[in-house]
Amino acid sequence: MTRLWYAVMVALGAISIITATAMVIDNDGSLVNMYSYFTIQSNLLMLVSAVLLAIRPDRTGAAFEVVYLAGLVGITVTGVVFATVLEGAIELEGQELWNDRIFHYIVPAMAVIGYLLLRPRTTFHRGAYLFLIWPLGWLAYTLIRAELADPRFRGENGTTMNVPYDFLDIDAKGGGSVAVACVLVLILALAVAWGYRTYGQRVSGGVMVPR
Repeated sequence: MTRLWYAVMVALGAISIITATAMVIDNDGSLVNMYSYFTIQSNLLMLVSAVLLAIRPDRTGAAFEVVYLAGLVGITVTGVVFATVLEGAIELEGQELWNDRIFHYIVPAMAVIGYLLLRPRTTFHRGAYLFLIWPLGWLAYTLIRAELADPRFRGENGTTMNVPYDFLDIDAKGGGSVAVACVLVLILALAVAWGYRTYGQRVSGGVMVPR
């Protein structure tokens, strides 16, 4: 059941990544922009984790824990932020809409359900918090690129902006608002990571020795 669950997630995620990439190429879009979305990177991290879990559900190891926790936290934050802040910002249809639903709803739901209900379950050690290097690096890259380049991400009503998400748009929202949004998202990420780690330890029958 665990192998099948993650194999289905791999299939859905891979198909959406491939078709989304093909659509960007066909429309002469920017692949750099596409792969700069937190959503896409979260789905890729979860895709890698799902491949490894489909092959070996009881997989362990420090590097795997970092990648898996990054995927779990990223995809959970993606689902929460999209559903509460970004849903409906851009009108989509056809394959683009289908990919959007997989990236923002189906894969996040399958990732969370898979970790909470399926066994064997990865128990994260303290070292897994190194996953924070990724979201912090992504945030720095996104804000610096917005200032130094002209990324032209798609915004609402046919507009464009220099960041993938409007709550990071300093020109439109102001530096203070963007700073608050960044802090809130990072707090959410830490809370989600703590929740997964605590849950994994408790259902495994004890507290793991930090590694």
